[in-house]
Amino acid sequence: MSGGTDEMATAPDAMAAAQADDTPDASSGLGRRIQVLGWAARAGAADYGTVFTWKTWLLGWFVRMLAQVLFFTTIGDLLGPGQARYLLIGNAVALVALHGIFATASTTWELQNGTLPLLVASPSSPSLVLLGRSLFWLPDGVACGLGAVLILAPVADLRLTVTKVALLAALLVLVAMTSYCLGLFLGSLVLTAADLRNVVSNAAFTVMMIVCGPEVPASAVGPVLGRIGDVLPLTHGLLAVREVLAGRAGAHTAGLAAWETLIGACWLAAALTVLTWRARRSRRDGAALFLT
Repeated sequence: MSGGTDEMATAPDAMAAAQADDTPDASSGLGRRIQVLGWAARAGAADYGTVFTWKTWLLGWFVRMLAQVLFFTTIGDLLGPGQARYLLIGNAVALVALHGIFATASTTWELQNGTLPLLVASPSSPSLVLLGRSLFWLPDGVACGLGAVLILAPVADLRLTVTKVALLAALLVLVAMTSYCLGLFLGSLVLTAADLRNVVSNAAFTVMMIVCGPEVPASAVGPVLGRIGDVLPLTHGLLAVREVLAGRAGAHTAGLAAWETLIGACWLAAALTVLTWRARRSRRDGAALFLT
């Protein structure tokens, strides 16, 4: 599933993010950090723009994602009443999480492009640059997941309203962000082992598909695997989406969204901690490529 991610490492431009810290407009520490994130996000979007136009994205990438969800939805239609709807929702939201996990691979692009030593040597925080570098996956994932639900809803007899779609979109953004935090953490671990990037991201997503509830309820995998799912992104966000689309949105749904947010924040803190530690170590002992 992550085969398309390596094709985007063809236009390295993230060094602009490192230079943002020196511009006179950033008058405060917070302003400088926001500027660094902005330049990093622009660099990532520029890379993405070298691979897709809106036509190739819509007729190529999006159709591929849509076919994946349709495949599982069709299987659900053969399994019995309500299963097509269950699998449609689960796999559409899982698509959003998949895009977040793609950050595992794209975090290593700076090492491949040879710009990582310059990021370490710059006055900016490399962790902030790498945090912003892959943000383009978020709107991509939300567009794929939301588009799949809207287009395939009639296939699964899923009835949508404006309110449901609005809440769905908000929850998909949340799932994209929390999954991105996990992907960034995994990327920080394989930053110096780029050959493992797709292995790790595919393994992580496979585990999420098993224990987070897209294909079967989390209760069906047993208490041990269920506890693993409890600390991963997607699990609580997906449950919240199911409640919204079933017309049962309420306080419990808000609680699920809050848990999803907390889990994402923990993974983000872990990712930034690892990246900051590796940057400081490299600056201290000269291992600018993070190779030791």
